[in-house]
Amino acid sequence: MPLVSALIPTYNRADRVGGAIDSALAQTHDELEVVVVNDGSTDDTPAVLAEYADNDRVRVRHNEENRGIAATFDRAAEVANGEYLGILGDDDRWRPEKTARQLDRFAQLSDDYGIVYAGGVRVDDDGQILTEVHPTVHGDCYPEILTEFPLAPHSSHLLRASCLEAVGGFDTDFPEAVDWEVNIRLAREFRVAYVDEILVERQFHGGNVSGGALTGNPAYQVAARDRIWRKFREELRANPETERRFAATHEKHRGRVAVGDRDRRRATAHFLAASWLDPSVEHLGSLAAAAIHPRLYDALAGRETSPAEVLG
Repeated sequence: MPLVSALIPTYNRADRVGGAIDSALAQTHDELEVVVVNDGSTDDTPAVLAEYADNDRVRVRHNEENRGIAATFDRAAEVANGEYLGILGDDDRWRPEKTARQLDRFAQLSDDYGIVYAGGVRVDDDGQILTEVHPTVHGDCYPEILTEFPLAPHSSHLLRASCLEAVGGFDTDFPEAVDWEVNIRLAREFRVAYVDEILVERQFHGGNVSGGALTGNPAYQVAARDRIWRKFREELRANPETERRFAATHEKHRGRVAVGDRDRRRATAHFLAASWLDPSVEHLGSLAAAAIHPRLYDALAGRETSPAEVLG
């Protein structure tokens, strides 16, 4: 039975990290260790982690100062002994059969498959399901992955440790889009597969850096895409169709930022650019909302509401 290491970076999540650890320990696949790296937390996180001191399946390390999620993931991977690494956010939860299902899937695959991911649900603090995410991408996903991150949720990922090592681990220069960036490099070298089941719960609360479950945080998306563009510019330019779709989505998120700033003129310009690059229903709808439909325009301003609900 292969050893699996659950990697949990944590920072100031004393009220949540214990649940993540417990969900990993509750896996039906018994050959599993939990590696938690506390990234310089200033709350009661160290005290919560100390409660696991007598559990020989939980290994805890502490960064003396906050180093960021990429460096913290790297340290967890260095400590891990597992042949497979499971990504687990400190505010996310694995369902008990997750690891076993993914290992069964790996057993069906050739060695050029580096990642098996799965479906997930986004829930609020009351356990109410907000959205479901179902996997669709299988096999080679490069260069398409340069356009967007299609392998969500990241906390569903189980990967071969040797594959992460082969691509050099996480990029510590990325404070945003850590998951997207590392998976671009993984997708260059390895294929992906999925288990079409809901095996992860993502918890949404006021501290999610990427924003709410429905609308997300457009400013975060713009910052993430700025970094992806700077690092992978030449690869995008070498794939014009991928670059066009990337640029269209970038303009869409810039438009959403402008909406949040109540700058209707700027929002219209960005949505017009997105529609010119990619005349999809979403982009054209956003353009129409910004230009002519006040209620739709207000709905775009970062609230957990979709344009369809406003029109409905």
